[in-house]
Amino acid sequence: MRNTWNESIRIWLDNNSENMLGLVQDLVRFNTVNEVTHGSEKESQLFLAQYLRDMGMNVDIFSPEDVPHFREHEAYFPGKDYRDRPNVVAVMKGIGGGNSLMFSSHIDTTVAAPGWDRDPWTPEVKEGRLYGLGTFDMKGGLAASVMAVRCIRELGIQLQGDLWVESVVDEEFGGANGTLASRLKGYNPDAAIIPEPTNMAVCPGTRGGALWRVTFKGNTGMSFSGEKIINPALIAAKFIVFLEAYEITARGKAGPQPWFEDDRSLSVIVTRLEAGDMFAPLCDSGPTECHVDIWVECHPHITEEQLQQDLLVGFSQMYANQYLEWQMPQFTKMIRFLPGCDVDVDFPLIDIMAHNVEKVTGTAAIKAGAPFACDAFIFNLHSTTPAIIMGPSGANAHAPDEYIDIPQFFRLIEIYVHTILDWCGIVEEGGKDE
Repeated sequence: MRNTWNESIRIWLDNNSENMLGLVQDLVRFNTVNEVTHGSEKESQLFLAQYLRDMGMNVDIFSPEDVPHFREHEAYFPGKDYRDRPNVVAVMKGIGGGNSLMFSSHIDTTVAAPGWDRDPWTPEVKEGRLYGLGTFDMKGGLAASVMAVRCIRELGIQLQGDLWVESVVDEEFGGANGTLASRLKGYNPDAAIIPEPTNMAVCPGTRGGALWRVTFKGNTGMSFSGEKIINPALIAAKFIVFLEAYEITARGKAGPQPWFEDDRSLSVIVTRLEAGDMFAPLCDSGPTECHVDIWVECHPHITEEQLQQDLLVGFSQMYANQYLEWQMPQFTKMIRFLPGCDVDVDFPLIDIMAHNVEKVTGTAAIKAGAPFACDAFIFNLHSTTPAIIMGPSGANAHAPDEYIDIPQFFRLIEIYVHTILDWCGIVEEGGKDE
């Protein structure tokens, strides 16, 4: 019977292209920038909650702070304010007998990077692309999941398994507390799809990463009396040279099989440098401290301690003849460590998703680890729900002129619809399960 729905699904999608794109545009118009310690997601979340209610779904709106044992959990990261930052979780109940599935997205965005050619919060359609802050990461994926559910709902397709959609707060900048809160509240289905932007690749794993402030200390002054001056800025410069070599070396190492064996592009990014008195009219002496903020990625099964030790050992070996003269660099965590994670190769949803990618696009699906870190580790390391990442095509996440590819966005919704039917199971007329 499942094949008999194909034409109806395609017709529905063709007739609802404006609605599908319109939901992304509506979400982009809300400023939901994550301010690191606080945010402004509430109005957008309330809008989405009403949209889901209007679709006939049961909706739960709750603050992460109201979830029992939230702050006591090992994955909780402190220092966040969740006043007026609710999670939204909605369900379309099945009749039973099938697998349950959740689409889990985050509503917050990063800041609007300098250099936009248009207003980041005014969505613009141009040459097959929809521009706007968060279109790619990840309001496009969120909207695609909602519209897939709406398609099934309006076609009257009865599912066996429960179908969930959630929109969490505070994912950017190593948040993940919003995702944790939903798991602790008991929303743990048989599988989850995270619609992060993968350019339609099916990603059963994600990288990990750490954002550290590395502090180098020395002494200052003029060596009028033969004092030995150690300028921490020069040590920091050598550290940056090491980081470039470290990144190049990392590209020559394969990651864990099977999802990361061809992943040879782990990023090491210097995000900020700071030294000296930035408010003095001039500086005639060297600084006593120099700070280097770095983002360093890693593959699954690498701990924060292992990653930091790898950097320290490599740096000390590269400058072995000088290193003992310097004070040990101090690493300060700027956000939580995001561990990489992966799903077992035999998890059946992987092949279901890959099959539907090929079915809809006519091209074999890419199955590989996602080239970024995200909150998937909350599912895969701290819940009973395996999570796979798969989302829209586009570009410029965390950068000016972010966009999604519109034709591919429509195909993504179709892929989601068929994946839901295959995973959750559907009921034929007359009550026979399929």
